[in-house]
Amino acid sequence: MECETVGPKLRGEAILREETMPTLAIKGWAQRWGMEAVLAVLAGLVFLGCLGAVDIWGKREQRASAEALDTVDHNHWRIAQIQGRPRLEKPPLPRWTIASLITLTGRRDEWIVRLPSALAAIGTVALVYGLGCRLGGRAVGLSAGLVLTSIGFFISELRQAGNDGPLAFFTTLALYAAWRRLNGNSPGMDESLEPAPAEAGAVASPVGGRNWNLLLYAALGLGFLTKGPIILILVALALAPYVVASGRFREALRLLSDWRGVLVFLVLALSWPVPVLLNDPLAARVWYLEMGQKAGTAGVTHHRHHEILAVEWPMMTAPWVVLATTGLLLPFLPRGRQYRPQIWFPWSWAVSNLAMFCLWSVAKPNYYLPCLPGVALLVGVEWVRLSRAARDLESKRVGARRFLQVHWVGMFVAAAIAPVIVRQVAPPYFAPIAVFSIAGMVAVALSAWAWRRGADAGALVPLVGAWAIGVLLIYGEIAPRHNAARSHRALAASLERILPPSERTIMFFEELDEGLWFYLSGRSLVPVPGSQPRYNKGFDLDNDFRNGQLELDPLKRQEAEKKLLVSWMTSPDRTSPYVLIRKKLYDAFAPALAGLATPAYTEQGLVRNELVLLRATQPASLATQPDEARRR
Repeated sequence: MECETVGPKLRGEAILREETMPTLAIKGWAQRWGMEAVLAVLAGLVFLGCLGAVDIWGKREQRASAEALDTVDHNHWRIAQIQGRPRLEKPPLPRWTIASLITLTGRRDEWIVRLPSALAAIGTVALVYGLGCRLGGRAVGLSAGLVLTSIGFFISELRQAGNDGPLAFFTTLALYAAWRRLNGNSPGMDESLEPAPAEAGAVASPVGGRNWNLLLYAALGLGFLTKGPIILILVALALAPYVVASGRFREALRLLSDWRGVLVFLVLALSWPVPVLLNDPLAARVWYLEMGQKAGTAGVTHHRHHEILAVEWPMMTAPWVVLATTGLLLPFLPRGRQYRPQIWFPWSWAVSNLAMFCLWSVAKPNYYLPCLPGVALLVGVEWVRLSRAARDLESKRVGARRFLQVHWVGMFVAAAIAPVIVRQVAPPYFAPIAVFSIAGMVAVALSAWAWRRGADAGALVPLVGAWAIGVLLIYGEIAPRHNAARSHRALAASLERILPPSERTIMFFEELDEGLWFYLSGRSLVPVPGSQPRYNKGFDLDNDFRNGQLELDPLKRQEAEKKLLVSWMTSPDRTSPYVLIRKKLYDAFAPALAGLATPAYTEQGLVRNELVLLRATQPASLATQPDEARRR
């Protein structure tokens, strides 16, 4: 009887253990990796959601797409051509990546063009999480990753094709490798922000292995292929103040010096410039002017100036402006002592480079994009510090609690009044903004509740989740409504409808927005001979200045351009009667073109450079007549 009684009991316990072991495993996984999975999902939604819903608009994105299509269509892998001229200003790695994806997938759409930048964003978030864990523990890593996923400027830039997103990834990768080389297997800080013991199975080491140098120099080389030598400056300015403040300058030089890594860097960095220079020695002048105009060392100035990039700080760090600003003070205040010296690493990443860009003649906000991961790390540290200080009732740090209360109340009020304002100024957007507003108010309540339950990074999840909903609404519902006014898709369709099937070539005068190349298929856009710059306008102006041929009067330069167009219109050697010209330029040239061309299509009411399609009439009888007769 005992055997009969004990047997079923033992079998029941065994069944119970079998049933609970998977449950326990799932709970254990969720406790260890659940927040990381949430971060990955949010990053995927923010950077991949509705990625192809918006047409190609921005100038940098238009150029990137046009370069990639030229690479694929004409096999121009070494030097792409746009606007009928070689495109030497930017290194080729982003172009190669997009062109390779187009070749492998056979797709030519907005999603595939933007995918490399979006993946670079997700990779950068992952690296920031890893750096945050090393700098201040898991809570800081998660907080920094969530913050970077929700910085509006970072999102808008990384959802576009271009060079800046991949540059941000390679800069972060290089600094991650440098940190691991300098600090080895250091596990960061635990919940009390004191040095934590090594994890089970891991042995803490004061320095990392030499292979981290290979990753460091490989990232520098790939960054050089992405946007030139600027990555060397970004990384150097991030590392130098940190190693000086930590008293490890000589040690850092010794650890980071590696002939193998330098060789890897040189092979990668020079794999494109050297063949290009051998093919065209003037490329060196193009590269110098490209960098010199922005830094203020070239003779010809850039057309756009930003005196102090620091003025753009609120825009570049929103919605975490306050936390980013207070985080900048951490190394200097008593509350920041427990973070030193590691806090100098993200601080110098964010501040030293910002100071450098403030000295440039032209410093656009997108130049600072590779430094936003450093800002995210500072905000992550500051958020964890504030949330723990506010929870510690015995410390009597009422300032931290009040800060969080003001933070939540401010976000709640902003979310509540946003639909009211939008309904007055932009009624068509009321519905999506109202959804975003409701999500924001619910997120604030959930964030405060999670903080009271002891969460640090977890208190950010509802806020970033609401932000992800906003991103999907903006890019999936609001922004596509502007495609017709900003895109070249409708123009390409109109040209296909207007032009005879036999006319496969369309001429264009001077320059057009490169978005037309992306949407116009089956026809060739060819510049009117002599109207396009040799490389770019800056190069031509500098060349004319150096040769004493620069015409300073803009009216006289425009008169020369008009004569060039009239000459082409009256030439018997024209290969096509159709030519595209910017509407503003056509309005200035219209009297001289009377009798030589008639508008076949005119764009109006667009938020971009409007174009006119001209059809040349038979000019032979007018070719020898004086200009006055043609003007009549």
